[in-house]
Amino acid sequence: MRFANPFYLPLLLMPIFLILFYFRAYLKNSRDLKTFAAPDSLAKITDLPAITLRYQKWIFRLAGLFFLILALAGPQWGYQWRQSKSNGLEIMLALDTSKSMLACDVQPNRLERAKLAVKDFLTRIPGNRIGLIAFAGESFLQCPLTLDYNAFNLTVNNLSVQTVPRGGTAINTAIATARKAFKAAMGSKIMIIITDGEDHDGDPVLEAQSAAKDGIVIYTIGIGSPQGVPIQIKDQNGQIVYIKDHNGKPVISALNEKLLQNIAAAGKGSYIKADGMSLGLERLYRQKLLKYYRTALSGQKQKQFMERYQIPLVLAFLCFLWELALGTQWTGLVKNSFRPFCKRTNSSAKEEVV
Repeated sequence: MRFANPFYLPLLLMPIFLILFYFRAYLKNSRDLKTFAAPDSLAKITDLPAITLRYQKWIFRLAGLFFLILALAGPQWGYQWRQSKSNGLEIMLALDTSKSMLACDVQPNRLERAKLAVKDFLTRIPGNRIGLIAFAGESFLQCPLTLDYNAFNLTVNNLSVQTVPRGGTAINTAIATARKAFKAAMGSKIMIIITDGEDHDGDPVLEAQSAAKDGIVIYTIGIGSPQGVPIQIKDQNGQIVYIKDHNGKPVISALNEKLLQNIAAAGKGSYIKADGMSLGLERLYRQKLLKYYRTALSGQKQKQFMERYQIPLVLAFLCFLWELALGTQWTGLVKNSFRPFCKRTNSSAKEEVV
């Protein structure tokens, strides 16, 4: 069994506290009555059936409260497999995980800021299938195209500069990996590259032209400052140090906007300078991606648990109903219910006789 709203479960302590309260009141009343009179005399001077009835009402009242809270918690058991479907785009995000992304011209650093922006971006694009590529000196498909945003988020959380063991930056490998991942895609194919634009290997512009021929539109988002900043890392002692070149000088990492503009132009997309909390992803989706045709997408089968809140809800209703019914004289209740109709009938008959 699982619960859809487990935050209601602590409220189950309420009936327990009430049971203790009622039990304490019962003991106090019993003690007071025994002090007041002998047991033989109590039966004559007290209404024992009424006291018993009151205790019974307590029991059903507390049981009804228990089942009502249980229904609010949303118990679920049993499940069925369902295919997730939606109309949307095929979006592949490529995130630079090279050491240059540790530069702190964007707080807390380029990589962590990009990860936060990507996770926020997910909340604004429901219904689209999305995948993730991490790249540095080479690239790896971290998450294939999926509608399961929870799995995608877990993959994003695990990204670091150690995700891709080979150092450097090779944007062309990320585009090549995306081309392979898009082969089974049926909808509009969008690739978004988030990087500082430093590139040390291959020809990303030529690879972007090949991707455009495959129907892949490439957008690039440049993160960092064109002026450049040193790259900070922590050593084995946890101290912050700067990455240095072979001459012992700090390595300066600067945003290469020109290259990213050329890649976007070759990929039939556009370049966006990262700004704001979303790094331009929200603006990209609103101004560019919404115009693309959306196709029917199907994701992996997912477990859908069966809602069972109806059972404790019905039990709560029956407990409260039974509490109200206890001690009620049903014969008198029925007569009182029909008495107004009987009076109307008698008065109508009298009028006819007159």
